[in-house]
Parts: sequence; structure tokens; C-alpha cells
Amino acid sequence: MNRNDVVARAKELKHVPHHAQLRGIVVHWLHLAAAFAVFYIWPTWWVYIPVLLFVSARQYGLVLMLHDAQHTLLHPKKRLNDWMGTWLLAAPLGTEFKSSQETHLGHHFHLGSSDRDPDYALYCFGEPSPKQSAWQLATLFLAKLMGGKVLLILRNADRAELGGKVATAAEQGRVRQLVARLGGLGYRFWPVAVAQAVLLAIFTVTFGWYGYILLWALPVATLAAFYNDFRIFCEHSLIGRDALHKDERMTSFISNPLERFFLAPNHMNYHAEHHLFPYVPHVNLPALRKAVMACPELRDNIEWRPSYLGHFLAYVRALRPASGAADASADKQPGAVAT
Repeated sequence: MNRNDVVARAKELKHVPHHAQLRGIVVHWLHLAAAFAVFYIWPTWWVYIPVLLFVSARQYGLVLMLHDAQHTLLHPKKRLNDWMGTWLLAAPLGTEFKSSQETHLGHHFHLGSSDRDPDYALYCFGEPSPKQSAWQLATLFLAKLMGGKVLLILRNADRAELGGKVATAAEQGRVRQLVARLGGLGYRFWPVAVAQAVLLAIFTVTFGWYGYILLWALPVATLAAFYNDFRIFCEHSLIGRDALHKDERMTSFISNPLERFFLAPNHMNYHAEHHLFPYVPHVNLPALRKAVMACPELRDNIEWRPSYLGHFLAYVRALRPASGAADASADKQPGAVAT
């Protein structure tokens, strides 16, 4: 099979029944409802811990259904796709659909670019966010576990409101422009406010004052956010260096059931396949992999990694001792060349 054959196969796989994607969203919400029911029946700390892990994983599954919406793969009619992405996925998860879509598509268009890929800081070895010591790596992921993703969502929405430009200090100091920016953010985030208000009411009536915090806000802002950024790091980081060409960051994972539940639900471990053919819905990525594996031209240009955890441990083992190593490596290590 040659590249043209794979392209033809990918075009065949871009179509899925409309109800299949909606069914996937409904299944995720039913899983969440079942977990909440378990905690309602047995409201103890030893039940809460597995419920927290399960809920965060299913919330992250919804995040990756949102990923399909960002590529207009939930429904061929863009208006309906965006409605589903906004109200069934993005708003309940606390994010704004349009800015999240712009950020993600920017990652696809500018993969590996140090100044244009919005995710570059998550996986680069050197600047602008060095990960050349265990301390630097731990700081990155501890920030994600402590809710740092919330600030990133607001920043991305603010930049989208400015057309992707960062306002100057003078512009930020002008009251009229500040009010306009806040108004723009309010317009973008009103579906989020409505969805969170509904969730707050439901959880408060069902569980009391703590329900929304413990069963929804905490898992989505900490563990679900961590799963996402850890996955991105493992998919595009290189051990001990940055890439000279974006194709060096084209990786895919075999993985295992546990990782696929927490870190890569909805076939996100088929990552190189997705980057090569982003118009193929996640349900068809396994079939696409078979075509890619049958094409030496594509197969041999992909780095096939056995597991996310395995790559992370290999990355950590290759790090120099934290004392002084980060500065020395930063002097020697060039940043990635912009694509």
C-alpha cells in the first residue's frame, strides 16, 4: 500500500453515522451518573476516592469527545456540531468552545513551532518552559494538579478575544478597552456560566453544599486537566533534546487498557494517525492505523511508543541531576526550529 492508497482509505473513514458520536457522549454522561449514584448510596471517603478517579477519567473522556467537535467531527453540519460541542461538552467542562477550538487547531497547524504552537510549552525540552531536571518536570505537573489549567483557559479565551494578539501595557490600562475585553469574555463564557449554574444546583440539591466542589469542579480542574497535559507531553516530547523538524514529534502509542482509560480514551493513543488525517473521527482511527501500518512510507516515519508511562520514565531517567544541570543544559540545548 502506498501513501495515495492510505489517503483514499482515510477519506472513506471520515464518515460515521451521526448517532454514533451522540451515543458516545450519552454513554460518558451515563457513566458519570452511575458514579454519582454510587457515592449517593455510600457517601464515605473510601468510596469517594475510586469515584473521584472514575469521574475524572470520564470527564476526560468528554474532553476528548470535545476534541472531535473541535475538528467538526461530531456532525457534518457545523452549526449542530458547534452546538453539541458547546452545550454537551465544553460548557459543562468549564471551557469555552470557540477559543478551545482555535487553540487546538493552532497546535495542528504549527506543531513543533516554539512561538506559534500553543501547546509547545507542555512538551519542549528547552525554552520557553525547560524540562531538563526532575524539579522542573515536577513543577509543571504539580501546577496542573493544582488547577493551573483554569488560568490557561481564561488566557486563551482572552487572546482569542484579541484576535490572537497580546495587548500592550498601554492598551491594558485603558478603561474602555478593558471593559470591552471583559465584555467579550463575558459573551464567550456565558454558556459556561449557565452550565456550571445548572450543575451547581443539581449537585447542591442532591448532595449538599459540597457536592459540586467534590464531585465535579475538583476532578475536572485537577485530575482531568493533568491527564490531558501529561498525554500531550508524552506524545510530543523527545528525550534529552528538542526537535530540528516537526516530523520528529510524530509519535503514536500502543499503550494498555489502564492507560487508555485514564490518559487516552476515545482512541487518542492513535495520535500520529490523527495528526496525519485529522478529519477521521476517533471511532475509525483503529481502521486507519491498519492502513498506515501497511504503508512503509508512513509507518517508518512514525515513532511507535509502547506506553505513556514508559516514555515518561525513560525521559526522567535521562535527566541530569537537578543541581546545576538545568542551567548547563540550557546553555547547550538549542530550542526547536519553528516550522
